[in-house]
Amino acid sequence: MENTIINSFEEIPYLKSAEIYRLFSQGKVLNKQKYDDVHGCFVDDGLFTLVFNKIKHFTLFFKHMGYELKLDDEGDFYFTQEIRDSNNDESDDNAMKIQAVLLFIGRYYAKVGDLEQLSDPMFGLKETDIDALKQDELLVSSLKALRLDNWDKALEYLNSRDLIFKMAKDRYVLSSAAAAFLNRLITAHTEFINNESTN
Repeated sequence: MENTIINSFEEIPYLKSAEIYRLFSQGKVLNKQKYDDVHGCFVDDGLFTLVFNKIKHFTLFFKHMGYELKLDDEGDFYFTQEIRDSNNDESDDNAMKIQAVLLFIGRYYAKVGDLEQLSDPMFGLKETDIDALKQDELLVSSLKALRLDNWDKALEYLNSRDLIFKMAKDRYVLSSAAAAFLNRLITAHTEFINNESTN
């Protein structure tokens, strides 16, 4: 008797699977129902139903991607959460370095230009910008506290993670990932400041 292995990937339309992956990779949730503009009411979301019916497949799929697929019963939605070793201080340290350096760059550049220019190859972070960052003693000492010896090391750190790209000597452009991350950090910082001022 021949053993047959059923491949669950063959049971699920790849376009639907890709749509679900994109949705979660964008930080969205998958609701049981969505609003239908045409009919003016909530309708069942077919993607939610697909995940619900093929939960074993999608749970394993996201686990292989480093995420845990979770159902919030109270709100009837799925979301993903990164699977991390709670004792993994290295990833926390990396995240803190990345956040701090991006915030330092954003803080400086918000004073001298449009933040959107940081991800535009026509502008980016120029030699004059880097020189100005190197002159800020508070930022230099903050980098040292993060165990980044200087701005050259900090920029190399971001470059090695494809968060910035080196265009020429002392000239960089932010990747779309870094730009998005910087925007989220600025939004979170702004919300924090606004909450502090109302308390």
